[in-house]
Amino acid sequence: MTARFLARPGTVGLLAALILTAALAWIWWAQVGRWQGPLYCIAQRGTVWNGLFPLPEGASPRCPRSATYRREVRDGLTRVEQYRLEGWQPLALMGPLRDAGYGLLEDETGGPDHYSVFLGRTNPAELYYTAVPDGTGGSGNLT
Repeated sequence: MTARFLARPGTVGLLAALILTAALAWIWWAQVGRWQGPLYCIAQRGTVWNGLFPLPEGASPRCPRSATYRREVRDGLTRVEQYRLEGWQPLALMGPLRDAGYGLLEDETGGPDHYSVFLGRTNPAELYYTAVPDGTGGSGNLT
C-alpha cells in the first residue's frame, strides 16, 4: 500500500512540502516564536535560574514586558527571571540559592518594601536578586 501511495503523481512532492513546512515552523519557533510569548525569559519551565532548583510551590513565573529586556535576553546579553508569590516573602529563594552554591557578596538595600542583594559563586557577582511588593495587597515579585 505504501509503495502504491508513493507511486501516485505528486505524492512525493506533497510529502517533501509537509516535511519542509514542519522544519520551517520549528526553526521559526526556535528563532522568533519563543521570544513572542509571555514567558520568553524562562528557559527551563518549572525551575528557577535555568534548572538550578525546582520552582517553589506557589511561585508563578513572569517576564518583564519591556521590549528592551526581551531583546537583551534574546540576544544573550542578559538573563532575567521573575516570580510572583503571595504575601511579602523577600527571602523566598535565598535558601535554595545558597544551597546551590550562591553566596551573599553584597547587601545592596533592605527595608520594609524592598530587598536587593548581589549573589555569586565567585567574585564578581553573577546574580542580582531583588524583591519588591507589586502593589496588589502584599504580594511580591522576585527578580
